[in-house]
Amino acid sequence: MSGETHSSHRERHQQRRERHDERRAERRERHQQRRDERPDGPVELDERRARRRERRRADTRDEILTAAREVMLERGATELSLREIARRAGFSAGALYKYFDSKQDLIVALGDKAMRALVAEFDKVPPDLPPDERAVELGMEYLAFARENPEDVAIITIHEGFHLQPPTADHERLEDVVAGVFRDGIAQGVFAASDEGDAAYLAYGAWAFVLGLSTLELRQPPELSAALAARQRQLLQVYVNGLKAEGAGAG
Repeated sequence: MSGETHSSHRERHQQRRERHDERRAERRERHQQRRDERPDGPVELDERRARRRERRRADTRDEILTAAREVMLERGATELSLREIARRAGFSAGALYKYFDSKQDLIVALGDKAMRALVAEFDKVPPDLPPDERAVELGMEYLAFARENPEDVAIITIHEGFHLQPPTADHERLEDVVAGVFRDGIAQGVFAASDEGDAAYLAYGAWAFVLGLSTLELRQPPELSAALAARQRQLLQVYVNGLKAEGAGAG
């Protein structure tokens, strides 16, 4: 009996210690939280609150864009319904206008996001490559991106159809990357052109070429798509060689 009593006493003592340790840990956590939340002054507190609001706003925009992307790919841009987007994102239709001024504004935001993703792939191409080689590598990056992200390519195409003036910063960045390789090539005598202004026309033609290649690949049976994909580098090299100035040499 005395052994059982001694055992019970030890168990109660252990439980009291555990509860004491838990309360002490909770006090330390509350103390640290108060220290973390303690502002250095009203300006710092306002800045923290502003950052939190901005994070919440950015998160909400992303939720709306995700829902909008789904709806647009299902129905197309002309049938894009703000009411359906709001329903999928868990908002009222009126609440969407706190984040986007119009349906076009929302589509443009989707296009900008897709363009940023494409430019990130273009940035993988070494900028010090000769212009003709860089043009081929940019084309290959586009084709790989289109293969993995056909929805984003469709959204970029819709975005371009708006012909925004002035263009968005992301659109300008994409155009600068694509036209830049041809500006460099013209300046170095690699590509045939009368002046650097022709870089935009060369870039437009190259963009149409890779868009056509990617569309053709995606619409073929798997076996033919694989065969086309295997020859795309060769096709790009033939195309780029056709743009070269006389005496520049074939890549």
